[in-house]
Amino acid sequence: MQSEIRLAIKSDAYEINRVSQHLGYSALSDSDVSGKLSEFINSKSDEVYVAECSGKIVGWLHLFYARRLASDNFFEIGGLVVIPDFRGQGLGRQLVQTACSDHRGKIRVRCNETRVESHQFYERLGFRDSKVQRVFEKRL
Repeated sequence: MQSEIRLAIKSDAYEINRVSQHLGYSALSDSDVSGKLSEFINSKSDEVYVAECSGKIVGWLHLFYARRLASDNFFEIGGLVVIPDFRGQGLGRQLVQTACSDHRGKIRVRCNETRVESHQFYERLGFRDSKVQRVFEKRL
């Protein structure tokens, strides 16, 4: 299978939204995704990579630069998804490797504790479990 990993462009928004539904989250409207993607493309601290096969986007990775006041800055994978029919073919690995090769320093990823397959995937790529934490939210 011939695939290409590249930075996302604005016209990818619809396809990214379609692929995102495989994350298990509620679908966003096309206009919401288009607006978010435009923000990321214009951001100096965010990048979105896509995996494209035969002209269709089958996966994406969002990477952002996390600045910290009292500790080292780092890059973080904010999201990674490959549609089920294309999993196990190395596309997720290619997305992560491309993001890593384009940046120097520490790269982190957070996974829900229930996503055991994701934990195993990142461990195979050399990531190590470094922290357990709880996430608190409040709507304002």
